[in-house]
Amino acid sequence: MDRVAHRRRATPRYIGQLFVERTGLIDGIVPRQIADSMRIMFGLNLTYTTSYRALKFAQVFVRGTPEDGYANLPSYLRRLKQANPGTITHLLCDEEDRFKYCFVALAASTAGFQYLKRVIVVDGTHLTGKYGGTLLVACGQDANFQVFPLAYGVVDAETNESWGWFFDKLQTCFSPHPMVIVSDRALSIENACVNVLPWVTRGICYYHLQQNIIKTYGGKELMYLVKGAAYAHTLAEYNRCMDSLRAAHPDLAAYMELADPKLWSRVHFPGDRYNIKTSNIAESINSAIKKAKGFPIPSLLQFIREMLGRWFYKRREDALSLQTPYSKGVEYILAIREHYAQSMDVQRIDATSFHVASGRSHFVVDLEQGKCECGVFQVEKMPCTHVLAALASAGVHVSHHTCDTYSQECLYATYAHPIYPEEEIDNHKKKSERCRPPKPKDGPGRKKKSRWQSWLEISRKSKKKGKSRRKKPKVYSCSKCKQPGHTRPCPSLLRNNSAVYERSRRSTSGLRRSTRRSRNFYGGLRGFNGTSLEVYELLDVISRSTYTFVEVYEMFTAV
Repeated sequence: MDRVAHRRRATPRYIGQLFVERTGLIDGIVPRQIADSMRIMFGLNLTYTTSYRALKFAQVFVRGTPEDGYANLPSYLRRLKQANPGTITHLLCDEEDRFKYCFVALAASTAGFQYLKRVIVVDGTHLTGKYGGTLLVACGQDANFQVFPLAYGVVDAETNESWGWFFDKLQTCFSPHPMVIVSDRALSIENACVNVLPWVTRGICYYHLQQNIIKTYGGKELMYLVKGAAYAHTLAEYNRCMDSLRAAHPDLAAYMELADPKLWSRVHFPGDRYNIKTSNIAESINSAIKKAKGFPIPSLLQFIREMLGRWFYKRREDALSLQTPYSKGVEYILAIREHYAQSMDVQRIDATSFHVASGRSHFVVDLEQGKCECGVFQVEKMPCTHVLAALASAGVHVSHHTCDTYSQECLYATYAHPIYPEEEIDNHKKKSERCRPPKPKDGPGRKKKSRWQSWLEISRKSKKKGKSRRKKPKVYSCSKCKQPGHTRPCPSLLRNNSAVYERSRRSTSGLRRSTRRSRNFYGGLRGFNGTSLEVYELLDVISRSTYTFVEVYEMFTAV
């Protein structure tokens, strides 16, 4: 009796709270681990359903409910600003005090962005919580080609209004100098850029363009021409790729020209895009916070703040330990290019111009204008192999012709400001301030936790892991000939043996007849007009008799 009473008290709510108090763990825990822990600690055997409900109660015990998250969001944003002075936060609610938009830009991020390239990559990812929503992120790239989160926010969906509001708050985080924004081909982002940031130069992600091309036109064998045109550094190379593409696939070439080469082509882009051709750095942020997409809003923002705090601390320490004038990524690229530059022939034209020859290729380098005919020097703001050969011939140090954003000083200054955790007590709490959750928009079916991946993503992951992420249908094969496409009768045996064919035909037809009789038998039983007692008596007689199935069927239908 004590065991039964003890089991009654072990409710999912009590087990979830007890598990958190005993272990202090909740992230990455699955229901099976809770069942194993409770069996080891207390000798309780829990079902999967009980363990799953206990895990949900444990998550609520640690993070609170989604409704509590929206109610505590104003207080959380104030505590975050108190701990990090200079942090920019905005919260917008509708007339009914329901949550609509939220924006956060940490003071450390806005202070460090001034030492980066003037390129911002924006993207959005869907949240998987009870009320859904979309997380918008704006990122840059530091001197070591690492992701630098500038700002992030939560909105209801990716619309013209939400992106316009996000860009309006984002422009307060940087000075209005020439700026480049890279994104996918979403019309909402394009309209927001035109209406809110008309002075920026916009570019689209080549990866999304490539996916649209493959989905619409196929032609995987021609993707090297598409990529060659997008990544070409000179106009001659771009024209050569496009001419080959027009000859092989005119419709695809017309589609690319209709997409405006100024948005996706490196040689036609009017601004300084450096080496950023895709929106992968923003996609990396979305992947890093994947496990927190279902958290309440304050817990999600806290997760991002903790992640950025770890990144800033580690990268600040790495920058301090550098013994080179540039970051590790830049030093690696320069070392490879210097190796190839040693085999080039350099002929001096005047004080600042050089003629560099490498095999059949000949390029003119102008150090005063900062130009090379290959086009790499102008795009990346980093010496190419021809410039390095000219600098070695002239005895000039490479630092005089490398952008300052790649230096060790800029890398350290980018992460010089620490990120502090939010205050425990809200000193400016307002009783009248309310934030209610938005109206739920749940559709039919189970909520999706991950998006459907394209074939390009699957092929790249399968090359790394050796397997595909999508579940392939099972292929059945014959037990006789071991060939797929059929089970029995096997065509190879039927062609060689007419007796086997006749026997298989009879067995198959007999099986069909018995199936029909079985259906008629049970169908007639359901339509039998006798009383329940008569039905049971009839079935009892049939079960104790030695009649065949055909005789039973005829007897029952006669009744």
